[in-house]
Amino acid sequence: MSVDTELLVQSLKKRGHTVEAVIKVPDNAGDYEFIVDGATLTLDETRALLEHDQAENRRPPVAPKTAVTTGS
Repeated sequence: MSVDTELLVQSLKKRGHTVEAVIKVPDNAGDYEFIVDGATLTLDETRALLEHDQAENRRPPVAPKTAVTTGS
């Protein structure tokens, strides 16, 4: 399986994450691990994080609460 790690890193950084390293691991361990925001994630976990971020961006914006002011 070919993995475009640079694309994953660029996508993570675009969404405000800090990527410290991409680690090539033995084939039987899942190909790659990513250190993202101080946590070591597998390739599947990294993809899930990006999917979660994408889903968050699709949610409709919440209207800001308006402050009620009282005359003093």
